[in-house]
Amino acid sequence: MKDVIQAMSRATMMMLTPRIWGLVWRPALFSLLGWFVIGGVLWWGFGDDIFVWLTALKNRWALSDAWMAQAMNWAMQGGFWLAVGLLWILLVVLSSMLMISVFGMTHINRAVADKFFPTLQSKGGLSTWLSLRNTMRWTFWFAFFWIISTPAYLFAGLGAVIQTGVMARYNQKVFAFDALADYADTNEYAAIANERNVHLFILGVLITLMGALPTFIWMGSIIGVILLPFAAIFSVLTFTALFTFCGLTYSCYCLQALSDYRMRQREHLLQTVLQD
Repeated sequence: MKDVIQAMSRATMMMLTPRIWGLVWRPALFSLLGWFVIGGVLWWGFGDDIFVWLTALKNRWALSDAWMAQAMNWAMQGGFWLAVGLLWILLVVLSSMLMISVFGMTHINRAVADKFFPTLQSKGGLSTWLSLRNTMRWTFWFAFFWIISTPAYLFAGLGAVIQTGVMARYNQKVFAFDALADYADTNEYAAIANERNVHLFILGVLITLMGALPTFIWMGSIIGVILLPFAAIFSVLTFTALFTFCGLTYSCYCLQALSDYRMRQREHLLQTVLQD
């Protein structure tokens, strides 16, 4: 656990630097602008059809009382725009996470190595294509087990426990791979992933619990609904910052593990030579 605490403290310290905050706001900004443009194009093409559908739905369920019909109209429109806003937040967050995982981790690893491991040799045995394939594979795994475990919420919160474990496993497999992609070869990655499996999972659990906090605050708060535009921006930045912190923590932990592993290998080689 000492290595886990050390990695989290190092990541916290690096989160306060301008270099790292550049990795937070740039993916968030690109995702915000990208989905804003996509949403504008969709609205320009299908906006009239949406209004026709809402009007037809209102007329189908409208009652004789005018005030009841008007209240239902407001509720349907408010619910529709709330759902659109939440979907937009989800898409922006997922896009930001994907950009950080595939493209941002190289910059995170370089920043961590420059600060804590300046002499660590970069072998680059794990390519960007392997990183992307690993991310997509575990994303499908995560989505599948997340969906099938949702009914477990009916059993006294068992679903929350299961999904925390699923998310922790996802963080472990994706970030540990990306953290070592630029510096380790395939054999070193396999050795560290097997040797540090428990600690990597614990790290994933801790970060998952941290990431759940803004979800409960904004999704379960009336303030988050009323201030949806501001809550959306704040949520995107919060989740992007947490995702960056996750990458930093895994990078600090894995590069330290790689440094220790290579040191043990050198010592073992030296002992073998001396014995011969």
